[in-house]
Amino acid sequence: MVSRHPPVFFTSDLHGYGIGNTSWFDDNSPRALAGRCLVDALEYLRTSPKFAARDWHVLNATAARMVHQCLADPALARHDLIGRATPHIEEICARIVASRQYRIPFYGEDFWDWASVVDAFCEVQNISATAAQVARRELDQFRRTVHIRMPSGLSVGDPEQEWFGPAIATRAHRLLDMRMSGFDPDLRHELQAQALERIERGRYRGRQVTPWQVNWHYGQVVGEFQRAASEQAAELADFAWLAVPLDPAKRALVLARILQGAGAMKDRRTVLQTLDELYRCETPGRPLGQGVIGASIEASLDVLEALWPQLDDRDKASINAMLEALRFLHAKAHTIGFVVETGEDIEGLIQAMGPGTLIEQRNATRAIIRHSCFHAVVCLGRSMTEVASATSVAIEEHGARWVIMAGRAHALGSRLPQAGHGARFVGAGPGDLVVTAALAPFRIEIRLRDALSIAEPPFPKDGGMIIPTDPELCRLAHDSAAAMLDQIGVFFEGVTVTHDDSGTEADILAAFPGALAADKTAYVTGLVCLNRSVPCLIVQSLTGTPSPSARSQDHNAACRLAVKVAEMLCRNW
Repeated sequence: MVSRHPPVFFTSDLHGYGIGNTSWFDDNSPRALAGRCLVDALEYLRTSPKFAARDWHVLNATAARMVHQCLADPALARHDLIGRATPHIEEICARIVASRQYRIPFYGEDFWDWASVVDAFCEVQNISATAAQVARRELDQFRRTVHIRMPSGLSVGDPEQEWFGPAIATRAHRLLDMRMSGFDPDLRHELQAQALERIERGRYRGRQVTPWQVNWHYGQVVGEFQRAASEQAAELADFAWLAVPLDPAKRALVLARILQGAGAMKDRRTVLQTLDELYRCETPGRPLGQGVIGASIEASLDVLEALWPQLDDRDKASINAMLEALRFLHAKAHTIGFVVETGEDIEGLIQAMGPGTLIEQRNATRAIIRHSCFHAVVCLGRSMTEVASATSVAIEEHGARWVIMAGRAHALGSRLPQAGHGARFVGAGPGDLVVTAALAPFRIEIRLRDALSIAEPPFPKDGGMIIPTDPELCRLAHDSAAAMLDQIGVFFEGVTVTHDDSGTEADILAAFPGALAADKTAYVTGLVCLNRSVPCLIVQSLTGTPSPSARSQDHNAACRLAVKVAEMLCRNW
């Protein structure tokens, strides 16, 4: 589910949520720079619109590839974060494939872009169904086209769009060498020969090469062929080109490729000088996900690609501290408010959150909790007035972006038997669980006015209205309950009526036919959330005098379902 107000983070925010020493996050060091680029890439995956236009093919594909490659590295092994990134990566792959072009190059602007997109498909095919379907086919298509086009060079004939030069043959060689089993020796030799051709007097294979792009090409050539490209490596150490005014994003792109080549050659002097220039290109004032180097996410991705192979396993593992800080930052920014009516339900929620849950603060009416996936505040209220206050406190004081009420209600009507498990819409009885789809008020106008003098949301003059709960939260509750059938069995979805002590069950059902449950406070929570534009979900365990066929009354079932919804909710953070 997408938050109503997506948060924006900066690199400086990571310090407040890291564990232990976080001062090195801002260091001018390779591991710190790589970490900043990685969190930038992660936030780009989470927040960016996945445009299908060909200009975005290579950028989105590279983001998916680098995030997966780094997180899957055995030194980091953050499979939990890969799981959270998977929906975004699948969306990228699906949109790129859906916008496949009808002529060469099928993706992007030139052969370099095309190879980069296919490389991404191959990298993420174990987590993306779309990539798994097309990776082998696209790789074969690329190989066949390269084989045909090699004699005349891998050009699409559009000098305004393609960055023609030796890096194109290099990128094709790298893709086929890494991803293609049985790489044809003749094709390998020809690609290497074209990649090692020099740019002479600003021209490559008869075509003009923009001066600032020369080292962008040579850095990749040296990174791939190393000692065979010793002449090109010598040119990487010449930084005279920096004297020419150049857009910061383009400067960072060239520096990233120089870093790639110099690192492969173990040229420490050039590596250090390049890093110094890259530190100057950083833009820490930009939000994560929008490019912390050269104000360009593309530059962050290229620097990450160049730096990652140069880090040892210890440095890679240390970047986990940054990733944990980002995870806790997300959890805090996406606080979930739980509202309960008894102290027993506070304990039920804590137990449902499982081992490893940290209770940061706790008193008789409130608990602040750090779950492994989310940050939560649990507020207790026994009456309408207290529940109104508890809901407002969760939202206003603790910044809850969603409110889930795990409560209890009285079953209306008799329980109807059902064969099999699954959702039901009529006939709930004691011991069953209700996911409330809508809340209705019954003769509670005076008590509501008294209760809402604390929370002060608007109240209709005609005596109330039916309030729907949040559709997305209801969907998550349905999916969660369906996955917990062994624990909760039958669950119901329908209307809960909030009432005072006046009126009988027959009166309530006459006013709201088909209602499943009646309680004393849930409507207040729904009204406060409606006024604050905060998504709300009500989950209730039904009480009452059980019939012989009724399930045993398990009041913690609502707590377990509420926590399960919260865990599903946080998967996209």
